[in-house]
Amino acid sequence: RTAVAGLVLAASATAFHVPSLPSAGHRSITAASRRGVCMQAVAGVAEAKAELLSVLKDTGLGKGEETEEQAKRIDELVGVLAEAGTKFDPKVADGEWALVLSRNSKGSPKLQKASNKAEQVGTSFANFDVSKGEFYNIADLFGGKGKLKATVAFGEVEDKSGRRISCDIVDASVKLWKLPTLPLPLRAKGGWLDFLYLDEDMRVTKGNRGGLFFHVRPDKLDEVYGK
Repeated sequence: RTAVAGLVLAASATAFHVPSLPSAGHRSITAASRRGVCMQAVAGVAEAKAELLSVLKDTGLGKGEETEEQAKRIDELVGVLAEAGTKFDPKVADGEWALVLSRNSKGSPKLQKASNKAEQVGTSFANFDVSKGEFYNIADLFGGKGKLKATVAFGEVEDKSGRRISCDIVDASVKLWKLPTLPLPLRAKGGWLDFLYLDEDMRVTKGNRGGLFFHVRPDKLDEVYGK
């Protein structure tokens, strides 16, 4: 009986054992380590962003000006930024965004490819008006003598990443020289856009056709292109 009672008491003590708390010194070291990791991550993103902007200085709107080495490095830097885990945030996305590089894929729309050939660096925009649930792709053509505009209705897509928005082209038009604005029969539903990276002054997105787009705030253009 004594032996059985001892075993019961031992089991009870084990079941209700309260683990000892780490010392204050240990907690401080752990917290400092976590802060160090976070600071390194932030520094890594900042460095990747700065280098990406530097590389983009030597490229222009997907016109084949990227060297193989530049293209590879851009892909690597986009990967680093994507790992930062930023999501689509309407408050951050709202406002004007200037296009600094557009990469077309084989599946990119013909109109997009055609407009890229006619655009000049820093004259294309994708401006969000989150109050209306729309953004506007605007491109100056032929040195400002023409303007192509597409209105896209967007909505947040509920998925695990929180990065995707749905995109439906609901209106499009083109204006050339002094001619009246000409409506275009361009409508499309079921598209989407993934925000690979987003902060207050830079965003990197990928479309459902495979196109990759780099935008900055207009006041950042001088930094990107050294104007």
